[in-house]
Amino acid sequence: MTPTTHRNEGRDRREHPTLWQMVVITVVASIAVAIGGATGVASATPTEATTWLCRPGQAADPCGGRSGAPVDCFYVYPTVSLQLTANANRAVGPEERLIAGQQAEPFGANCNVWAPIYRQSTLRGLFTATGNQRATALDLAYDDLEKGWNDYLAHHNNGRGVVLIGHSQGTLMLRTLIRKRIENTPVQARLVSAILLGGNVLVRKGSLAGGDFSSVPACTTASQNGCVIAYSAFNRQPPADSRFGRPPSEAGTQGARGDLPFGPDYEVLCTNPAALGSGAPARLHSEIAGRSARGYTGVCSTDGGAHVLRISGGGNGAPPAGALPTLPNATWGLHLLDVNLAQGDLVDLVGTQARAYIGR
Repeated sequence: MTPTTHRNEGRDRREHPTLWQMVVITVVASIAVAIGGATGVASATPTEATTWLCRPGQAADPCGGRSGAPVDCFYVYPTVSLQLTANANRAVGPEERLIAGQQAEPFGANCNVWAPIYRQSTLRGLFTATGNQRATALDLAYDDLEKGWNDYLAHHNNGRGVVLIGHSQGTLMLRTLIRKRIENTPVQARLVSAILLGGNVLVRKGSLAGGDFSSVPACTTASQNGCVIAYSAFNRQPPADSRFGRPPSEAGTQGARGDLPFGPDYEVLCTNPAALGSGAPARLHSEIAGRSARGYTGVCSTDGGAHVLRISGGGNGAPPAGALPTLPNATWGLHLLDVNLAQGDLVDLVGTQARAYIGR
């Protein structure tokens, strides 16, 4: 534990809302800001140049704008756009700013955070599009994200190590980016690690790699570089039709650009960020709405045939894990809180992995 990461841990919790109140505030604020952003859709950026949501030194940067860390983080945000089209435009909206502040800003303690705006598949498309329509939208989103990555490499990376951070659609984008643009290229040597949450990273059954990636394995120690941390959080056994923890049964459901694997030869990767390389339960360092909590425990589980991070515990102002909201329904588990539930552990891991990378 570092003082920077868990800066709120020693505060008197009586001065602040309970964690349950903060969970509700976080979810409601996310929805309210997103709805507010949907009423005034900005016009598309009239150029192919990258629009940076987060960039070190940028004014009003929701990721903190900090620079001077030994490595960079390249963050790809989840599905947040409520624009009424299949794909969002390149305008920076309140939805993107809110989620970047919640998910990515804490990592600025240990890395310089870069995050491109990309024309993601919108929430409207997620809930109303057919499979083919959704796949087409995801392909366009990926093409945009790859251009942002190429711009970052060509003009901003300067040979620095980089941590990839993604959640949900952001994880899907990064799974494809690693396959197409990083693995088995000289850039792979710069990969500090990849934190790919809520997006069903696949490995060969019983293996640490061999699914999405042939040479980027699961992280098993905190000082390991060039590896992946991945999980989806659930507070109960996932239902048979859960969206996470189970490999897709057919091709093309996640877009065609990455040619991602599917079928019974694969399983979804779960790495517990509080206990890498171990199957034992471990206490998580959660951070929700800027407040630290130590009441939850996580363990990778295969109950019900889904490979997920099972969350239990509570107390000390934190609601019981079973009371945490499964939104929009039980098939999603604790998807909206995937990052928050282990944020302190993830930020600490980036610091440890960065030191290992610089010391190589």
